[in-house]
Amino acid sequence: MRSYFRKSLLGGSALIGLMATPVFGQNDQAPAEFQVADAGTIRVAAATKPAPAAPQNEVETVVVTAEKRAEDSQHVGISLTAISGEALDKQGITGVQELQESVPSLRFGINPAGGQDVLAIRGFTSQNATGGGDSPVSYSVDGVYLARTTDVDSEFFDIDHIEVLRGPQGTLSGRNSTGGAVNVLTNQPTDEYGGHVDFLIGNYDARTIRAWANVPLVDNGDNDQILFRITGVSANHDGYQTNVSTVPGSTHDADGEDYQMLRAQLLFKLGSNVDFLLEASENSEKDPPATKAQWDLLPDQSRFAGQTWYSDPRVVDKDYPENYTNTNQLYSGTLNWRLGWATLTSVTGYAQEHWFQSNDGDSSGLNLVYNPYWDETASQFTEEVRLASNDDTSPLKWIGGVFFFDEHLSENFDIIDTGLNAPLGTESNFFSGGDITTTSFAPYGQIDYDLAKTSAGIPLTITAGLRWNYDNKSGQDFNDYCLPEFSVCYRTPAAGLEPFNPTFEGFSGKFELAYKFNDDQMAYASYSRGFLSGGKLIGTPPIYSPETVDSYEVGFKSEFFDHRLQFNIDGFDEQMQNLQVFVADSTGSRIDNAGGAHDYGGELEFTAIPFDGFKVNGSVSLQSAKYDSYTSIDTHFGAGPLVNFAGKYLNQTPTETFSLGAEYDIETSFGTIIPRVDFFQSARVYFLPDNWASASQAPYTQTNLHLTWIDPSSRYQLDAFVNNLENKAIISNDAVEDSTEGLGEGPDDYTYLPPRTFGLRFSVNF
Repeated sequence: MRSYFRKSLLGGSALIGLMATPVFGQNDQAPAEFQVADAGTIRVAAATKPAPAAPQNEVETVVVTAEKRAEDSQHVGISLTAISGEALDKQGITGVQELQESVPSLRFGINPAGGQDVLAIRGFTSQNATGGGDSPVSYSVDGVYLARTTDVDSEFFDIDHIEVLRGPQGTLSGRNSTGGAVNVLTNQPTDEYGGHVDFLIGNYDARTIRAWANVPLVDNGDNDQILFRITGVSANHDGYQTNVSTVPGSTHDADGEDYQMLRAQLLFKLGSNVDFLLEASENSEKDPPATKAQWDLLPDQSRFAGQTWYSDPRVVDKDYPENYTNTNQLYSGTLNWRLGWATLTSVTGYAQEHWFQSNDGDSSGLNLVYNPYWDETASQFTEEVRLASNDDTSPLKWIGGVFFFDEHLSENFDIIDTGLNAPLGTESNFFSGGDITTTSFAPYGQIDYDLAKTSAGIPLTITAGLRWNYDNKSGQDFNDYCLPEFSVCYRTPAAGLEPFNPTFEGFSGKFELAYKFNDDQMAYASYSRGFLSGGKLIGTPPIYSPETVDSYEVGFKSEFFDHRLQFNIDGFDEQMQNLQVFVADSTGSRIDNAGGAHDYGGELEFTAIPFDGFKVNGSVSLQSAKYDSYTSIDTHFGAGPLVNFAGKYLNQTPTETFSLGAEYDIETSFGTIIPRVDFFQSARVYFLPDNWASASQAPYTQTNLHLTWIDPSSRYQLDAFVNNLENKAIISNDAVEDSTEGLGEGPDDYTYLPPRTFGLRFSVNF
């Protein structure tokens, strides 16, 4: 099966490439805008001639492909944040974990229960760590949608830019984007020889080596080129968590890093009308996330006689070995064929991932509960073909396409409660597993009509888009558990596997009015509908329904004072239906459909250059995201009466966040010195529907400091940094241990953001 997918990956795009052969000898040139832009996710400009850098006295604008066309981010009627690769480096943003401090309404949570991390935008999130679930925030790399959040990069390097789109992207940005989308666009091969290598050393014995090399392989002088780029990262540091256990085999590298990444790209430029990019990458991570179950917060401590609890959130006494491996591969082929009147784009992708973990569930020296194994293997194939108009003089601009997704996933899970904390001294076991195949199909289209290009002469663009979403999830699974202390046992039928085969379908789309006052100011108002597929978690009985959202948004994007000030603001009102809520209780995990939820608020972003060399940027997010109606078990109890969570705050959605950063370029005879400071502040963050204080992170601030030196030739660079200057233990996420372990009250299980880290990075450009 894997061989078939790999052949399809190369064959799908190669077939369209063969169809493009007749144009190779034609003399007609692509429209001017496509000499420096792409029709999709491939930035052709990077392979021809880099765009000139913005003057130091102008705010940088980023060319994005949020609407499947290359456009200035300031001219797109979407609330989005676009950060260039250079800005990522200056701010020390090495992954999504750091990105949340620079993007309003974005949250990232390290999942305490397993390898599936959490992406959240505007109240849309999922604590789901079980195979078969979907994230409401889509994630893609170079145009390839990746379904598993285990694929989210922990090290951003050699990146062109990152786009974070807020609000439902129901037409163009792939499946399952009710909350928004995070798109990573890497640097691609260019026609110049070049290279880069850097070395980092820091506390916790941090050691990172990163490098890239760009080599033009063929250039016949007739617009036919073959260009190659290779990128690699090796990042290591010791664990942030201290385990005082002396039991042989106990783990002492939790929250450490042992990360390796290699990416290779081959770009074929066939005349001026066709380019074809082949890309292959692999990354792996071997150190487990650091979890800490807060048993010391439970009111009854009598059954824990002899156990020492450590108040330091980063100190534990774990006696059971914790292991973790996470390996991901991505292969893709992207074709752009400029036909003159339109551009045909094909994006073919194949990805596979495998992760495994064992876990000391009680985080203590007591043998209360342990997870001997939890593994997941998934492979996915995607194909997207679209056609986009090219005539820039026409008032009508259109794009249409079809998206196909096929994923095969297998999972096995085992957790054992020894019963030492139960009155009968018994043991409870929970086993589950199975396979699920997801097939998704979605045709879509969008039109833009610019009245400024008609006799009316009104600078108003009307946009309408529609997408049909079809998902089928079929497979078989098992669920086998016994809770002797409660005289409860459950087992799937004698055959051992239960089949399932649900189908989900529905429309999503967009209608927008955008008014352009001039080249530097625009306003927009839009209605969008988002759709998140329903499904079934492996090993859990219920099938849950699709999640939908109706979103209303207004926004204003602007630049003033000769591009020295960039100021964007938006307001939104989102009505959520059947919101998917992940729940864990004494009998396992599931996803509930909350009756409804409501999220409204506003976001502001600005970048300013008050005087040459000095830049300041900031953002503000204000929102109220609450359940309208949701009745379920109390999150911290596996039994008892139902609770109405109406009026409670949604997970991972603080009511306010604020960020502010500043840097100053100091020119000297021996190079440029750039000090930079970044400050982030967040209101309280709740992680579970019950909104217990113990299941939240109190309001906090975080400060990062950076100092950069660049030599006059720009060949050498030295960076010094201190992140989390306050050295605060900031909770990243929270899950509840099974209530059987706590005799009816499940303890909170935390993961944390990194402590204070500091170091030096030395870079050389060739």
